[in-house]
Amino acid sequence: MVASKIAIFLDRDGTIIADKNYLKDPNGVELLPGVSDAISSLKLAKCMLFLFSNQSGIGRRIISMDDVSRCNLRMMELLGHGSNIFDAICIAPESPDDISVYRKPSPRFIVEMIKKFDLSKENCYMVGDKESDILAGINAQINAILIVADGGTKTSFLPHQENKSTRVFPSLLEFSKWLLGETSSGTQK
Repeated sequence: MVASKIAIFLDRDGTIIADKNYLKDPNGVELLPGVSDAISSLKLAKCMLFLFSNQSGIGRRIISMDDVSRCNLRMMELLGHGSNIFDAICIAPESPDDISVYRKPSPRFIVEMIKKFDLSKENCYMVGDKESDILAGINAQINAILIVADGGTKTSFLPHQENKSTRVFPSLLEFSKWLLGETSSGTQK
């Protein structure tokens, strides 16, 4: 029996790189502490990685898709795994006022990738730092992981969710250690 692949849907800003409003300059890309080690461990464990990022600045005409692509390329360069590090990338360009297609909390991208790659929902994780990330995971009926690098001030919305598979970690590195069985940390909400 072949074990199902683990698939991780990663938010970008605040999860992989420092969250800078409407980042358009690749020189402003800063990896968060431990992210490079986390990605290396996940790739070594043969996890599938998907980038899933809301970029409302495109819909608001503050930044362009080209700006986002250049910042993504710089992020991948800093991660050191080449430009094919992600199995698929979804950039949701809608502003909050637009009709939402891919914009989180829409689960559409996750659902499409689960079908395309024949993934098991039990082995899929949506990892992000915002409520919309968690809701996208919940809406797709997969595991939701909240990264709270600020000491826990962003978790106030979690008790309102009816999802026993939501866990909270202080960093992507701590999540990867838990997922790969290197630690038993992670608060279940």
